[in-house]
Amino acid sequence: MNRTTIAVALLGVLSANVFADSSDTPWVFRGTVAYVAPNDDSGPVLGNDGVNVDSSLGLGLSLTYMVNTNWGVELLAATPFTHDIVGTGALAGLDIGEAKQLPPTLSLTYNWGDTTRYHVGAGINYTEFFQEKTSSALTSALGAQSTALKLNSSWGLSLQVGFDTPISENWDLSATVYLKDIDTKADVFVNGAKATTVDVQIDPVVWTLGVSTRF
Repeated sequence: MNRTTIAVALLGVLSANVFADSSDTPWVFRGTVAYVAPNDDSGPVLGNDGVNVDSSLGLGLSLTYMVNTNWGVELLAATPFTHDIVGTGALAGLDIGEAKQLPPTLSLTYNWGDTTRYHVGAGINYTEFFQEKTSSALTSALGAQSTALKLNSSWGLSLQVGFDTPISENWDLSATVYLKDIDTKADVFVNGAKATTVDVQIDPVVWTLGVSTRF
């Protein structure tokens, strides 16, 4: 049984108990700046040591349905993040290309506190990669006429911890840190033919800071 299957089963068990004692239905909306810092690793690329995935900054949005005082279900979304991909080893410092990604995440959260509210949570993260492209520098370095890159979508676990503290009557300062399990396979094409498939482990820490409100 893989980690994603275990997480789905855990969410199902917890949700069955949580939803049984719902007493009210407040919503919590968070709008934040999100910084994605990959803790990355990869297999060899065309005989070289691999690639690094650079950090990215974007807009994070989340909506939490509070089932009761303590338990909530959060849907996390964001504007697309763009990550530069650079080489390591023999290709160290070489601009490999870039890719965009969207990381919607569904989590069960536990909330506590009075004036300042704290929350921890666990859930499932789906990451979709798109608009991947390689650089002309890579194409030249390989002595090729053309190169291309395709990253597979990813399912994985997500953990989080954060807080909301009042800054006005209706708004709170909100901060959350997420740990996400993102593993993908990168297909590298040279002159129209697949040259290699590389396992890429991204596993980012996502830092968010912004505001939240209830309605």
